Amino acid sequence: MSKTKSQQCYQVSRLQLIGWQAVVCCVVLMSCGLSPGVGAACTPQKDFVPVPEGQYERNYSSITTPGARPLGYDSGIIYYLGSNQPNPCIRVTGTEGSGRRVEVMVQTVPATLDICVRDSTQTEIDNCASGTINLCQEASGNSVNFEFYCKTGCEAGDINFWYRFTVSPEGEDPEEWCFDRTGTDFPNTLGNVIPPNHVNNPVTRPPPTSGLTRLLPAWRSLFLVPVVTFLFSQ
Repeated sequence: MSKTKSQQCYQVSRLQLIGWQAVVCCVVLMSCGLSPGVGAACTPQKDFVPVPEGQYERNYSSITTPGARPLGYDSGIIYYLGSNQPNPCIRVTGTEGSGRRVEVMVQTVPATLDICVRDSTQTEIDNCASGTINLCQEASGNSVNFEFYCKTGCEAGDINFWYRFTVSPEGEDPEEWCFDRTGTDFPNTLGNVIPPNHVNNPVTRPPPTSGLTRLLPAWRSLFLVPVVTFLFSQ
């Protein structure tokens, strides 16, 4: 009987230990800005709709402007850690073919926040940076799901960001295409618009000179000419 009780106590202690280990694991994941299910492939919430380069909006747009697509970018939000919202997951289509590449451009607002993005089939690879991300990678299928997330700073608040995907044209050498991409055309390069109520700094002008002041040089010349003439005539 005592042996049975000892076994029961052992099993209870073991279950308690496993429970505490699970709690510690979750705490560690949350402190790193991750959720326990972060390794799973994300479920796409929307398809990225590309804008032809010739139709890019080249005027500055606020990220809060509905429907804004500066330079073909779209906007997204990574909600703060405690909101229990899923990470943004965007599907990129049109990647059929051998070796097609996808250029991924990301910029946070403000452009100082940490952000990560990855192909949801490659959950072991993290592409993280502060402010901007520019990468060009081979497509993993006929369509690719990209997940946006963060590892640090998620507990401080939401992260607003711009993102754009560009698929290499069919028939072009994908490696050369990636190499030729500039990777510098982010939305903040468009500059800020001047607010309607903006007041320019006043221009300081020198005080106007009086008429007498302007005439003094001429009077001095008229006086000096006779004096010089008289001296040389002596």
